[in-house]
Amino acid sequence: MSFINLLDKFSDFIDRIVKYIVFVLITSMIIAITMQIVFRVFFQALTWSEEISRYLLVWSSFLGATMAYKRGMHINVTFAVEALPKKMIKFFQITAILLTMLFFAIAIFYGINYMTLQIYQVSAALRIPMKWVYLVMPLSFSIMFLHGVVAIKDVLITRQEGEIK
Repeated sequence: MSFINLLDKFSDFIDRIVKYIVFVLITSMIIAITMQIVFRVFFQALTWSEEISRYLLVWSSFLGATMAYKRGMHINVTFAVEALPKKMIKFFQITAILLTMLFFAIAIFYGINYMTLQIYQVSAALRIPMKWVYLVMPLSFSIMFLHGVVAIKDVLITRQEGEIK
């Protein structure tokens, strides 16, 4: 098995794990928000539910973005590129992927820096170290970088028109 095929399988494996994590995060967020509503109406408001909901939303959004990137579901404009010859289309697709990977690499770097700046800060209600909250930035951009490597492989190993990955 080649290294590229191993990366492809690893990318698919990570995507499956992220899918389940996002499901758990969104379900947990719904439960926390529902509890907050019930407790606010019938009992005393929960002090931690708004904060946990915010962090769950951030984590599910960033990890959900990795799923969207893997599936090519982010917004893109293709009408101009599709009018070009096939070899030019490949060039523009690879260029676009490389530019997004450059962005991901920069975001990983600054995400790690931001995470290390918050190393001693804790959240107000839950007292969670904020480094764990900010970990999602370098983690999700690293996953998207991996998906970008696989996307370049997919473009280089030409799929026939209409063939599904």
